[in-house]
Amino acid sequence: MKKIKCPSCGSYEIAKILYGLPYFNDDLKKKLEAKEIVLGGCIVYEGNPEFYCNSCEISFKYSTLA
Repeated sequence: MKKIKCPSCGSYEIAKILYGLPYFNDDLKKKLEAKEIVLGGCIVYEGNPEFYCNSCEISFKYSTLA
């Protein structure tokens, strides 16, 4: 997968937003600690953002990057 760039600050320090009730295991814990994944909550809507910038702390959808 190509690296995602933040549309606001240009950073490549991007995390995938995970929605729903996650199954916590060692792999998920490592990804959360590494800021590869952030939790987005249990309620899922069609317009929810897909990614989170660890640098400027905005959330965005990939489709807005085109």
